Amino acid sequence: MKQIFKKNQIIITTLAVMIAIAGYLNYSGKLFGETKSGTEETNADMANKELLDISEDDLGNNEIASNDSDVEGTPGEAVLTSGSMESTVAQAKISREQVRSENKEMLQSIIDSTTVSEEEKQDAIAQMLKMTELSEQEMAIETLMSSKGFSDAVVNLTEDSADIVVNAAELTDANRAQIEDIVTRKTEIAPENIVISPIHASE
Repeated sequence: MKQIFKKNQIIITTLAVMIAIAGYLNYSGKLFGETKSGTEETNADMANKELLDISEDDLGNNEIASNDSDVEGTPGEAVLTSGSMESTVAQAKISREQVRSENKEMLQSIIDSTTVSEEEKQDAIAQMLKMTELSEQEMAIETLMSSKGFSDAVVNLTEDSADIVVNAAELTDANRAQIEDIVTRKTEIAPENIVISPIHASE
């Protein structure tokens, strides 16, 4: 009987200790939570106050900036569009030069080779000279077209044809005739073998 009583006493004591510990932890947690919450609210209030002060001080400046943005919106779009076109034209010229450079490297390897015939070497030399001539003609045509108002044009020539891309929404017959005249004066390409295209179709 005494053993049962002692056992129950131990259990009760243990439970009391556990309850006391749990109560302490719970109290500590609440206290920490309240302190943290108070700090967060204080910081939030200060931040909101600073934000309010800044907003009131800068209200006039924001309205001015908004008005400036409205005025400059359309020109900004025009610049972006122009920049996109210029980028497209520049990329086309880079691609043209890359292809030409690769072809020149191939021809140079033939010229430097010790296993090809002299006739093949001479043919490679002739092709390289022709390629250089076409490149110079393309640059001359693009320069002349720019002086006539056809800026950002891309000219691709072969021995008997010309493909020309012009930065314009549309081209009149007079425009096309003017471009054809420039090409025929700088090359021996016939007008019927000259293809002229605007960089984008008109809406």
